[in-house]
Amino acid sequence: MTFLRTVASNCGVARRDSIDAHLLGQLKTFSWLSRDQLEGLASSLEPVRIKRRNAIFYEGAVSDRVYILISGVAKLALVSPEEKVLVGLVGAGEVFGVSSLLPGVVRPFRCEAFTDCLVGVVNPGTFVGLTVGVPLERFSRTLDATVGRWWTMLQRYTNFVGLTVRERLAGALLELSGKFGADDARGRILTLKLTHADLAELVGASRQRTTEQLIEFERDHMIIRDGRRLIIVPERLRSLSPDMRATSSGPVPRGLR
Repeated sequence: MTFLRTVASNCGVARRDSIDAHLLGQLKTFSWLSRDQLEGLASSLEPVRIKRRNAIFYEGAVSDRVYILISGVAKLALVSPEEKVLVGLVGAGEVFGVSSLLPGVVRPFRCEAFTDCLVGVVNPGTFVGLTVGVPLERFSRTLDATVGRWWTMLQRYTNFVGLTVRERLAGALLELSGKFGADDARGRILTLKLTHADLAELVGASRQRTTEQLIEFERDHMIIRDGRRLIIVPERLRSLSPDMRATSSGPVPRGLR
């Protein structure tokens, strides 16, 4: 028991508290749920207390849990090798970690306790089943078809923070090749005609700087010009992509995995 308490202390986890249906019903987020739904959700939540400044989850981790902030304040931050940018604060009653409701997504942000927090942790399938009443797979596919594109855009523009034009352009070209590319022996041929001005607007840079960077990409064999067609070489560009940049993960308390 002493060993377990020591591990919990090192991870920033304090005592565990029960979360009942009455407590959930007092949160505006869940005031619309029926008594049976509240009781089912309460019994499924794993309550964990996280001490201030300790991580709830790390960027790059597998999205396999939904979190409900019962009390306290948490913060979401975008972390890169160069800097850490505060994206937003999470208040009591908010549901977060919702990337777990989309298929095949990893955590784009790091979440830390801004103050001491009580967090309820639940499996996404259980959460969706209790609140919406449909299987997670069906719900995830619906989300992916409707808001998945906007989620990708949010990640893309958030990732622009602190990135160079070179990195932003690499990420944009990879995204374009995935959406509007056709397989070729040399890479992916863009089927969408884009001018340098279009690309410049897409990455928030001047046309001149974008043209200079495209010339560098061509010289480094990251892109290939075939007449007016542009061929993307994904394996070379991925080293510069915002989604592929290194992240510094650390241990997450057992109850939050």
